Amino acid sequence: MQEQVTTDQTGVGQAQCRELMRDIALRNALQKRANGVPTYKVPEAAALLSVSQEYLYRLIQADVFPGLCMRHRRGQGRYVIPAKAVEQLLDGACAEGRCLDVGDWTAEWRARTSGGAA
Repeated sequence: MQEQVTTDQTGVGQAQCRELMRDIALRNALQKRANGVPTYKVPEAAALLSVSQEYLYRLIQADVFPGLCMRHRRGQGRYVIPAKAVEQLLDGACAEGRCLDVGDWTAEWRARTSGGAA
């Protein structure tokens, strides 16, 4: 069975569009990183971590990955990711020289950053 490729009016396929958007997000994230911006948008953090933004949204909503939900009351909002969380996660994986479980890492990170309160 052949995979169907859909295109928009410009002839760009969905896969090409996703790849282009991911490249833009990665470029933006690297620029923010160079400029010391303290937060990333979810697509930017996902590009830095080499995961899909959908998966990162699920981790945030499951309270497994640190993020900020910027919204008023229960209205629609936007998530942002602390740049320090991404950097410390990647640095921790390098320093430990092993695979880190993000859920365990997040619990430890929260304990460290909140002065020991979980």
